[in-house]
Amino acid sequence: MSTICPPIDVTTLPYARRQLIIVQPDLVVAAAREAEANAAAQSGDTDWVEVAGRVAKAMLGMKSIYGMAFELATDALKAWAKARESGLDVLQIGHSEATALQFPPGHPREQAMYVAHPAVPTVYYTAAAFHRMAFEHKFSEAIRLLMSLGASHIVVEHVHGWSSEFAANLSAGLPQGEGGVSGGRKESALSKLLFDAVLKNKKTPSLPAGLVWYLHEPTWQAVAAGRLEYGLQQFSLNVVYDDDFGVNAGLKMRSQKAGLEIGGAFEDHMATTWKIHGKFVADEG
Repeated sequence: MSTICPPIDVTTLPYARRQLIIVQPDLVVAAAREAEANAAAQSGDTDWVEVAGRVAKAMLGMKSIYGMAFELATDALKAWAKARESGLDVLQIGHSEATALQFPPGHPREQAMYVAHPAVPTVYYTAAAFHRMAFEHKFSEAIRLLMSLGASHIVVEHVHGWSSEFAANLSAGLPQGEGGVSGGRKESALSKLLFDAVLKNKKTPSLPAGLVWYLHEPTWQAVAAGRLEYGLQQFSLNVVYDDDFGVNAGLKMRSQKAGLEIGGAFEDHMATTWKIHGKFVADEG
């Protein structure tokens, strides 16, 4: 059995190949890749359960050394093989490879399956929280963009999809409680108003660093150009989240049936549009 996991740069793989991952000890991943390569060379096809069996057999000598860790790795290996047999393209990566990635606090855990952020190659979420975290990240970027461009008043309204209850649980860095902000979320069942804030914004308009969703949003780009190049005074844009990226009830069922953990109660996708409008700080002079 190999002793070193052949390293791969997960972030350079196509999204479909790296979208779903589990993290295992380097020795386990190295042995699995070797067994997979041998099986493919011999038959031209891969029997994932057989691959897992080969790896488990090769690992028997490690049982007395690793104890409970061995049991966890073996259980995760079997779950991964079942998931692959069911058609889920789950990639196993070693702990050393995972150090280049970002996970939720307390993660990664063996036997847990993670889903890649659609626009940030280094970020992974638990399958259960994927949609909430991805939408929150996109919404947060829109707010951060508008504040950096000089927003003095920001209003967020629900159009369809997730609404006030979801908004109340966001931790998206909303401009509340500091920087001369007044206002906050409005949670009336009769209103589409989710958030209203007034800012004493004195920053020179600019594009913030690290934008990722912005690159795929022509309307956001048009608002930024209007502000930076032509002194735009009012803005209106939508945060739209309508792609489930294949993370749905079917994925949940197949992963759990295989024995993979999803990281809590699964939050299913809901096609959502929130409208953000307001005013920029008036130009001086």
